[in-house]
Amino acid sequence: MSTAVHAYGPSSSMRNTPVHAYRAQIYGALSVMVIVPALCILGNQAGLLRIAFPLLSVAVGGLLYWRSKPLYVGFVCWLWFLSPFVRRMADFQSGWRPTSAVLVAPYLVAGISGLALLGSLQRLGEPRLRPYVCALVGIAYGAIIGFARFPLFNVLQALLNWIVPVIFGLFLYLNRDLYAEFRRVIDRSFLAGMLLMGAYGIYQYFALPEWDRMWMLNVQMNSFGKPEATQVRIFSTMNAPAIFAAVTACGLLLLLLNVKGKLWVPAAACGLIALILTMSRASWLSLVAGVIYLITQAEMRQRIRLVVAIGSCVVFLVAFSQIPVVNDLVSQRIQTFSDPSHDVSYAARIEGHQEALRGIAQEPFGEGIGSTDTEHGTEGDDDMIGPHDSTILEFLYSLGWIGTLIYAVGLGALAFQLIGSGKDPFALSSKAILIGFATQCLLNSVMLGVLGFMVWTFASLTLAQKDMAEQLAIASAPEEPDTTRYAAA
Repeated sequence: MSTAVHAYGPSSSMRNTPVHAYRAQIYGALSVMVIVPALCILGNQAGLLRIAFPLLSVAVGGLLYWRSKPLYVGFVCWLWFLSPFVRRMADFQSGWRPTSAVLVAPYLVAGISGLALLGSLQRLGEPRLRPYVCALVGIAYGAIIGFARFPLFNVLQALLNWIVPVIFGLFLYLNRDLYAEFRRVIDRSFLAGMLLMGAYGIYQYFALPEWDRMWMLNVQMNSFGKPEATQVRIFSTMNAPAIFAAVTACGLLLLLLNVKGKLWVPAAACGLIALILTMSRASWLSLVAGVIYLITQAEMRQRIRLVVAIGSCVVFLVAFSQIPVVNDLVSQRIQTFSDPSHDVSYAARIEGHQEALRGIAQEPFGEGIGSTDTEHGTEGDDDMIGPHDSTILEFLYSLGWIGTLIYAVGLGALAFQLIGSGKDPFALSSKAILIGFATQCLLNSVMLGVLGFMVWTFASLTLAQKDMAEQLAIASAPEEPDTTRYAAA
């Protein structure tokens, strides 16, 4: 039976040296990663982080990838959570710049996982890897078109958003024997992340810090609200209200069913209140869709936990809505669901999709990766939607009908493989997250950048759990008697 257990690769003890063997190296590197940015910010020298932060991130990420892959995964999550905040501090203390190398840090560190792809090229023909192969082929098609039409830097910058989430998901699946450790570190990262980012988001709403105010004034995005306390759509430590809201919805769906601990109540409260203050209706809908899926699919004991958790969240929400300014804003936002004809955002999305699809129909091969920013970027004060406001438009502009079809075949194969992955709480929460993202396809671009990272991470871990459960079932099956000897006798 041991052959069945290890049919997909060596055991975790062979592939991942225990953390305690290199405890000093690992925790020393993580300490440097925390202390250096903190000292730069406290010393009013955050501008140094424009170079130091990405370099430190890559160095620490490389060490963790080598010494402890689970901690490497947690480190990548925290980089997605906090890098935009570090960038804002650097701009606040050293002057605004429209671009910043700080934001490249999570892409570079997550990109280290591409080493797993290079080491497994001979296995790309396996049926289980078909979703990743199709996605990479579709991206390659869009990249070729993009390189032929746009400047090299523009295409490479956009390509990171496309390719890093896929190769990171592939890394997780190829290391699926570490599923239990990956699950544990992601649970802990989101538990602490919801508490920290949620609490900061609430503070941001009631007392908008100067660094956030300055950043809002410079980017001039209407969708962020006004750069004033109680008038802002919060984005916490991340880059935009919609991005922060989508990540927060992921965290809440994990907390509802899967995560336990003393921090659960404050983390859930902070996360839910922060999600409401983003005023992001798309993420509200995704959370509702995910909760409905959990209720219908969970076992009875899990449903009881869900009911208790949802009841606690309702209490938090009712108590928080007693604040007049919050109640007024939320009520106005909710009313748009019942009267979409007077919703400017809804009308802009309908008109924007119709106009974009007419143009795309005349260019079936697509414009290539990089086109959405180079040719279809929108100004901060523009009420019209851009390609980044829709997954469908993002795909058709960048990959064309051919690349989109290839990528869609991969997503179809992925969805088929996710069927029947059992009642594991983490797997159920992951599928609820994926369903939530699916509801946002026409409202947000969910397959690129940090949101694409979330999609491919939770999809890959669900596949990993399914494979490990199947291997465990084979390993625990009773030995069949050898009947050949009796037949010979």
